[in-house]
Amino acid sequence: MFDMKTTRIPDSIALNGPPKGGWAGIVANAASGRGKGRDRVDQLVKALKSEGLASRVAWSTLDRTQLVTDSGSDPACRGLVAVGGDGTVSGLINEQPTVPVTVMPAGTENLFARHFGLRADPKLIARTVAAGQSVSTDLGVADGRRFSLMAGFGFDAEVVTRHHLARGSSGVLKPTHRAAYVEPVLRSSFSYQFPPLSIEILDPGQEETLIGTTAFVFNLPCYALGLPFAPSATGHDGWIDLIVFRNAGPFQALRYLWLVLRGIHLQKPGVFHRRIRMTKISTTAPVPVQLDGDPGGVVSNDQPWVIEVIPQAVEVLVPAPYLASLAALRVASSGAIG
Repeated sequence: MFDMKTTRIPDSIALNGPPKGGWAGIVANAASGRGKGRDRVDQLVKALKSEGLASRVAWSTLDRTQLVTDSGSDPACRGLVAVGGDGTVSGLINEQPTVPVTVMPAGTENLFARHFGLRADPKLIARTVAAGQSVSTDLGVADGRRFSLMAGFGFDAEVVTRHHLARGSSGVLKPTHRAAYVEPVLRSSFSYQFPPLSIEILDPGQEETLIGTTAFVFNLPCYALGLPFAPSATGHDGWIDLIVFRNAGPFQALRYLWLVLRGIHLQKPGVFHRRIRMTKISTTAPVPVQLDGDPGGVVSNDQPWVIEVIPQAVEVLVPAPYLASLAALRVASSGAIG
């Protein structure tokens, strides 16, 4: 995950956790709250207990809101753990917690967890919470909603929306897997019209306007399948990465995907990349939006979206190997500068 050429080492790393004791909140995905999902939470509760920490679990949206509120007003709360996929993480960060957060991954892609070296190991997560070591992490905000990974506008958001609808609309989504995206991709390829997007970069003194057909704003570097769309995105440098694919059509979309797979897309004509702090996106026809892999609504001329970075918006509890990697990068970077 680390590239010495592009990774900025965060200045804020909390190395000394509070004393033993206290409690941790657990925010669990209601869709995985049966069978293995509930077993995972039970195992995490036991692991936290072995670290001297009590637990409180929230399965519903209302309980999650109350848990976040209570955690912010109780000095004994050591942090909040999202048990689920990237959608569960998104739901938690949009509650704007004021205590550190971490993740025990239980989703399909788990991009947030993978970035920070977090695994589906209840003992590892319990040790991470007990150690209290955290890194200040940026978030993006799009149309008032926070995202940790990315915001996507256009073709990929059309695929995400179709996939989401296929999982059900009764309030409880069916479990998913990567192969489930094949049909939405094919259907979107035949039906999506690729309306042009107007992208205005709003950074003071560095304003710029361009046109494209699919746009992404990345806070962390990877997309689904671990594709490194934005290798320079670190999540702790106060920047977000704007990537615009200019040309329309399903064959162009497949070509861009091939370039991403080869890691050469940012050097090719038809692909725009710039590190920014704020942008506004609009279009003459409604275009779907996805935030962290979930449908986010639509953007249009009447409903333009403003996307910007929130520096150091959340503290993320991370395991020792992640901190060791950051420390090694800091030493190596200092040596390179010297």
